[in-house]
Amino acid sequence: MKALLSCLLLGALMGIASPSADAQKAHGALPAPTVRLAIDGILAGFQSHPLVAIGNYEDIAQEEDFYAALVRDPRFAREVGNVVVEFGSAAHQDTLDRYLNGGEVSFADLRKVWSDTVGFNIPYALGYVNFFVQVRDVNRTLPPAQRIHVWLGEPPIDWPKVKTKDDFFRFMAQRDTYPAGIIEREILARKKKAIVIYGSGHFFALGQFMPVIPLLEQKHPNSIFKVQLYQGYTTKSCTADFERATDSWPVPALVAPVKGSSLGGKLYRPNCDVLPRNAGTIIGPSPAQIRQIIEDSERRATGVDADAILFLGKAATLTQSPFEPSIYLDPDYRREMNRRATLGLNFNIGSAPMTDAIVRSNPVSPQYMHHY
Repeated sequence: MKALLSCLLLGALMGIASPSADAQKAHGALPAPTVRLAIDGILAGFQSHPLVAIGNYEDIAQEEDFYAALVRDPRFAREVGNVVVEFGSAAHQDTLDRYLNGGEVSFADLRKVWSDTVGFNIPYALGYVNFFVQVRDVNRTLPPAQRIHVWLGEPPIDWPKVKTKDDFFRFMAQRDTYPAGIIEREILARKKKAIVIYGSGHFFALGQFMPVIPLLEQKHPNSIFKVQLYQGYTTKSCTADFERATDSWPVPALVAPVKGSSLGGKLYRPNCDVLPRNAGTIIGPSPAQIRQIIEDSERRATGVDADAILFLGKAATLTQSPFEPSIYLDPDYRREMNRRATLGLNFNIGSAPMTDAIVRSNPVSPQYMHHY
């Protein structure tokens, strides 16, 4: 959630009931969407699109678990076979390839895959580490030509050479163009298919900000099936109102279409926010522009502009993924992460030094995303 709002702001600054057919006809109501098992729905998206993009909200354990379940389904390697992720640095693509193909890789080297990102989503949610482990385990059962390939979307950065904020921001400008190049070159040009797992802030243009998904859609119209996560609303009453019709939904479920069905009007409603509206954190444009940025961010966070909604359970059941603990167990690693925090954007980790806050926020038992 934090990554979604942060990415959008950075770019700008630089009962779903099923009414009867007769009732629909009489009142001009939109038809209900189709609800199906989530993996079936994701794979169905590839029948008409070479790319299925899933909006990633870092730290939600159920979403990370879903990624692992998706790649473990035998149909995924057979019918898709490629994943493009935001949570890994392309500087270490060779390391990850070796690991996913069964080679021996030290933890210190493997950790660079997720810790050397430009977007700097540290501390690292354990569910993403598990995703790589699950792909490796699946690949052990497959011949080389049929193995799942994970493409790391963050642009290569040599962190030891990054000494100033100017050094850092030179790489920030590549965070969308670089993965768009990978997808064009390695997926679309080769007539392949891929799941794209990226923060939802990379899904839609906002002002002059043209992130990876719109960049691809400019050149390849109708190539991407966009899926947004249902995460609940900031208020219990709005969440309860939406979830009245979800008792019969399987978990996980994919619900589509959004546009042209009754789902859109239920997702995006006046006075029902998904994101906290904290204009005080935004610096730069006029008050009117700030209000528009917040409203656009809110609209997109609801999923109303997506093709489908990924439902992983009611909002009150969603939990935070524990963090990979070496951030506070390895002092050399912690010092380097704190150094980078002083150069980067600090969207997700707060002010350096980060250790105390991370220890306090790293849950051992389930920690819920909403506290209604």
